[in-house]
Amino acid sequence: MTRPHRGVSAADRTAARRGRLLVAGREQIADGGIAGASIDAVCRRAGLTKRYFYESFDGLDGLLVALFDEAVSALGGALGEALTVAPPDFELRVRTAVRTVLDTLSADRGWSRLWAEAQAHPALRARRHAALDGFVAALSAELTAPGTRRQDPATTLLVLVAGVTELVERRLQDDLDIGDDALVDQLVLIGVAACAPLRPGAADGGQTG
Repeated sequence: MTRPHRGVSAADRTAARRGRLLVAGREQIADGGIAGASIDAVCRRAGLTKRYFYESFDGLDGLLVALFDEAVSALGGALGEALTVAPPDFELRVRTAVRTVLDTLSADRGWSRLWAEAQAHPALRARRHAALDGFVAALSAELTAPGTRRQDPATTLLVLVAGVTELVERRLQDDLDIGDDALVDQLVLIGVAACAPLRPGAADGGQTG
């Protein structure tokens, strides 16, 4: 049995080192993207040797996966909390969701760059797809009508979720000539219009027989 060091158990010390590596990884990706991340660079930033890196991760991909899962968990948690207290009006709920995505990704540049670059990374691509599917499933409760043969709710939400995160990332890169509030307004207009046929009381979009 490993004895506590200065009252701190071995498990707690390991967890603390892992936390330092995660923070360093986010900061490294914020500065240089996935391409700028390496085990050496992360260890230097964390002030730890490679020995301690491999104590928590089996390689750089392991760190990237852990960081991506952390980002998805934070974004999902923020969306869930925001929608729990949001008013029932559909447009206000769409605005709440869009603003939450923008604020959460803006709060951590490492997370936002990781999300944006995950599609091109073999170890993260499937996780990004799964995350999108998860957000679609969570948001599907907002559409209580069954939809029509012409417009599928899951497809509609997937397009909206993927589009919102892409535009938010471009905004964070200053690659869009639009302010945050104007971007939110535009995304809310698009989201409400796209979901209108799927809302309760919508006219049948061509369903026959």
